[in-house]
Amino acid sequence: MKIVLVGQHNSGKSMVFSRLTGIDTIVSNYSGTSVEITQGMMKVNGLSFELLDTPGIYSLAWADGPSDLTRRAIMDLRDDDLIINVVDAGNLVRNLALTLELLELNLPMIVLLNQVDVAQSHHLVIDHQKLSEYLGVPVIPFSAQTGEGVADLHAVISKGSRLQPGSSPRRFLITSDMAACPCSPNCSGCPMGETASCSEQPVLDYYQQARCLAKQVILRSDNRPRGLQVLQDFLDKTRMGSLALLLLGLLGFYLLLSFIGWSEEVIVSLFAPIQDLIARIISTIVPSGFWHTVLSKGISEGIVVPFSLVMPAMLMVSFLISIIEDIGLLPRYAVLLDRVGNLFGVSGQAVIPLSLGFGCRTPAVVATRILGSEGQRFIVIALLSIVIPCAGTIGMLSSTIVAFDAYVPVIILSMLAVFLLLGWVLKKLYGENEDRIYELPPLRMPQAANVAKKIRLRFQGFFTEVLPLLLVLSVAVRIIIESGVLNRLHNLGSLTYTLFGLPPEAVIGVLLTIIQRYLAPLVILNLSLDPRQATIAITMIALSVPCLPVVVMTIREMGVKAVVKIVGVGFAVSLSIGFILNLVLPAIGG
Repeated sequence: MKIVLVGQHNSGKSMVFSRLTGIDTIVSNYSGTSVEITQGMMKVNGLSFELLDTPGIYSLAWADGPSDLTRRAIMDLRDDDLIINVVDAGNLVRNLALTLELLELNLPMIVLLNQVDVAQSHHLVIDHQKLSEYLGVPVIPFSAQTGEGVADLHAVISKGSRLQPGSSPRRFLITSDMAACPCSPNCSGCPMGETASCSEQPVLDYYQQARCLAKQVILRSDNRPRGLQVLQDFLDKTRMGSLALLLLGLLGFYLLLSFIGWSEEVIVSLFAPIQDLIARIISTIVPSGFWHTVLSKGISEGIVVPFSLVMPAMLMVSFLISIIEDIGLLPRYAVLLDRVGNLFGVSGQAVIPLSLGFGCRTPAVVATRILGSEGQRFIVIALLSIVIPCAGTIGMLSSTIVAFDAYVPVIILSMLAVFLLLGWVLKKLYGENEDRIYELPPLRMPQAANVAKKIRLRFQGFFTEVLPLLLVLSVAVRIIIESGVLNRLHNLGSLTYTLFGLPPEAVIGVLLTIIQRYLAPLVILNLSLDPRQATIAITMIALSVPCLPVVVMTIREMGVKAVVKIVGVGFAVSLSIGFILNLVLPAIGG
C-alpha cells in the first residue's frame, strides 16, 4: 500500500513526513517549501509502507507548477492506496475545502488535524469526533512537533477499518444539518469573494461548505489579539511595520559581517599551531623544494581558509535564514518587496529563492519552482547566478576586502546597480505582469530543535563538499603559483591593465569563478594588489558567471539554452563592470 501526504500550503506536511519516517527535511513557516515529491518508508507495527510527501495544493482543479505533481500523484493512486490529508487546525476553513474535494475521489483517506498544540495555545478547540462523523473518515488530532497522534495514526492504519469514505452524499450530509449557516447558493458567504460565480467555478462551492462545516465543529475560539498576534498585526497592517522589517534586514546583514570579522581573527589564531604542525610533518616527509613549498602552504591554507572564512559565513547565514523562516517573516518580505519585484517582472515571492541563495544557490534554483511562470523563473535564476553571492563566497570576499582594504561602498553599490539594471532588462525580455495573492502564515516562535536541524542540513555540505574542494583547489592554486605559470601571462599585461586596470593573474582569478566562485579569491589573496585593483577584482568576482553546481542544477530545471544565456550574460556583466570601474575609480580617488 502506498500512502500519500496531501494538504494545502503551509499545513505542516513536511514536518509530518519527517516525524513519520525519521527523514530530515527542511521545514519552514511559509508556503512553497516543498517543490517536489519526497519519498520515505513509514513503519507501522513491523510493516513498512511507502510514504510520499507532496507539494502543497489548494485544489485539484487549480493545480499548476509543483502542485501539478501532487495532482498527478493522487490520480495515480490505486483503490487500496491511502491518502493522509494534513489539515492545519488553525486554518480550518481553507484546509477543509481541499478535504471535501479529496473525498469525492472515494479513496481510502485519513484526516490529520495537524498543529493542534498551536491551535490550543490560541484557545481554539475543535470537535474532531464530530468532524469525523460529518466527513465519514477518521480524523486524528496530531502534532508533528510533539508527536501527539502518531500512535493513534498507526492504530487506524493497522486496523484498516473505516478508511473508505462513507456512501452518504457528502453535499447533502453537510447542508442538511446546517440550516442556520449563513452560506447561500449565490456565494454571499463565500470567503473567496462575492464577485465569483460558483456556477462557473465549482471549486468555490467547497469553500462555502467548508466554512459551514467549520462553524459546526469549532467548539471555542478566542480571536482576541495577544502575544505574537499583536506583533503580527503591527508588521502586516502598519507602515511602521514595513519599516521595522527593513531595519531587521539591515540588522541581519550587519550581524553577518560582524560575525565573519570576529570569527576570522579567533579561528586563525586557533589554527596557527595546527598550521605549524602540518608544516613540520610535511618537512619530515618531503624534502625542501617545489613540492615541499606546494604542500606545506597549500594544505595549511586549504584547511585554515575554509574554517576561518567560509565556515563562519555559512554558519551565520544558515542561522539567520532558519530563524526568519521559522518565525514566518520571509513571506512578509515577499509582500513588502512585491512592488520592487514588479520592476523586474517577478512577484515578491522571488525574495524566497533569492534569500536562500545567500546560503547556497543550488537549492535556491530549485526553490524558484514556487514562482508563477517560466519567465519569472529565468529572471530569478539569472539574478541568483550572476549577482547573489552564496555564504562561502561572502566569507571569501569579506576576507579579501579586509586584506586589501578595498572600497566596500563601491562594491555594494556596483552589485545593487547591476541587480536593478539587469533585473529591468530581463523584465523587458521575459517579465510578465499579473495580479498576485499572498498567503501570510501566522508568526510563530522559532523552535530550537527545528532551527538546529535546518542549520545542520544546510551546513553539512561544508564538510562533504566545501572543505574537500577548497583543500584540493588550494593545493592546485599553489602549484600554479609556484610553477611560474602566472608569470608567463605578463605579455597580456598591457591588455588587462588597459581594460580593467588589473594584472593578468587577477583576470585569470576572475575567470576561475565558473568552477567555483569562492575559488577566485584564493588566487587574488596570493597577489599584490592596491585597494583600487582589489576593488575592481572583487567586484568582477562578485558579479560573474554561475559556478558549476549552479550550472548543472539550472540545466536540470531550465535546459541548456537557459544556461548558455545566463553564462553569456554573466561574462558580459563581469567584464563590463570591470571596464567601467577602471574608468570611474580614479576620479573617486583610487
